[in-house]
Amino acid sequence: MKTKYCNILVSFLSILIFIGSIKAQNDSSKSKEEVKWEMKIYYFVFLNAVKDRPKLDSAEAMEIQKGHIANLERMYYEGKSKLAGPFMDGGEMRGIVILDVASEEEARSELSRDPAIIKGRLEAVIKQWYGPAGLYVEPKARE
Repeated sequence: MKTKYCNILVSFLSILIFIGSIKAQNDSSKSKEEVKWEMKIYYFVFLNAVKDRPKLDSAEAMEIQKGHIANLERMYYEGKSKLAGPFMDGGEMRGIVILDVASEEEARSELSRDPAIIKGRLEAVIKQWYGPAGLYVEPKARE
């Protein structure tokens, strides 16, 4: 008798799990069909090390770096930079910036204020990038 009830319970649970999995598949495929991506043009900037760049003492290099970071933060807070960061391998490509500006000329203008570019430490290679509109990255809270 116990076995009969156990079999009925297992069968009932199996049916519920099966129905649930079908519903989840339908919901999943339905939500995939309903997704509509709005796209826009951004400016993807590769910050590359300049070959034969001038040798600097550590104090001057640190001042340039502080100015470089300040320029990246300024662009972020003005809503012009969506994402920025360095590559960690120390190679020719030093970092990237994704700019949300109206034109390549505006991107160049914003980057021309960067002390690392002004002092010949970095050069910017700008590419148009077609990505999702509303691209947003939340910075880590600062203490």
